[in-house]
Order: sequence, then structure tokens, then C-alpha cells
Amino acid sequence: MDVSSWFEVEDPQEYGEEPWDFGEAELAFLAALRARAADWRVPWAPSQAGRPEDESSLLVHISLLDETHRLVLGEWAVHFYGTHVRAGKVCDQLFNLHRSPEHGFFRASGTVEELAERCADWFESLLLRPVVRVEWPYEDGKQATHWEFADTGEILATRGSVPADRSSPVRRLPVRP
Repeated sequence: MDVSSWFEVEDPQEYGEEPWDFGEAELAFLAALRARAADWRVPWAPSQAGRPEDESSLLVHISLLDETHRLVLGEWAVHFYGTHVRAGKVCDQLFNLHRSPEHGFFRASGTVEELAERCADWFESLLLRPVVRVEWPYEDGKQATHWEFADTGEILATRGSVPADRSSPVRRLPVRP
């Protein structure tokens, strides 16, 4: 995949804000991360680079989607601070992170290259995980649906009321291979 297709820098001027002034370490991290991403053999996912609301870090993130249902299933982000990173599943629109290992949270310190490699490996392992859509019909013709990682059963998103009786779903459809 083309290196420029991963972690495109968001343009704050689109929102009437000043352009970001990335530091040397941030630019090196982004270049190293993109170089590693160019070798990924994973299904495409939206990704971006920019700054969080408080502008405290370089922010790079990936979203997993069900494009058929136009639904964001989850977002995962790395906050790069020059000599260390914080990474994990995003828990809100400000790109704060769930701080538990169950949501992929980790901290790491090292050189720019070491951190880019660790983060690229983490993003790639996330993108390699299969996602399925699980559906249960209702008598009124509607359905309950949840999306999960097929390898662990971790639920990513839910629509409707999934049956509490643990009845078997009617369908399990792949969303991401």
C-alpha cells in the first residue's frame, strides 16, 4: 500500500485554525510510522495524524468501520510525546484513551524509531483482527446487531437489544477479513 495512504495529516485550516507546527521528532516519528505502514498487508482503514484538542502530543489514529452500515466500530490512537507514547482504544471524541490492557492500552519509551516500530506493529496487529457482524431477528422484522472481534468475541458496537437469553444468532457475517 502507498505510504501516503496511511496517517494523512489533518488540515486544521479547514476548521479555521492555525496550521500545526510539528517538531523534528514528531515528523521523524510520522515518517517512520508511515514507512512501516507501507509494508502492511491489511485491509484499508481510515487513519489520520494531527493533534488532540489540548495540542499536547502528535496524535495518530485508526478507525475500524462497517462501511455497509456506515458505522464506526471503534478508534485506536497513539499519543507521541517525543520520547514516549501512550496508546490504546479511544474512549471519547477528544481521543482520550481507555487505560486498561483489555483495550490495548500501553505506554512505551524509547527512540523515535523504536516507538514508531512498536506502534506500527500494534496498529498492524489490530488491523489484522477479523471483525464480524452478528444478527438476531425480532418478530417485528427489525434486528439486533452487534459487531465483534471474531478472534476474541470482544464486542465493538451494538444496535438494538441483543437477546438476553443468549439465543443463537441468525447470521455471523464478516465485516473485515
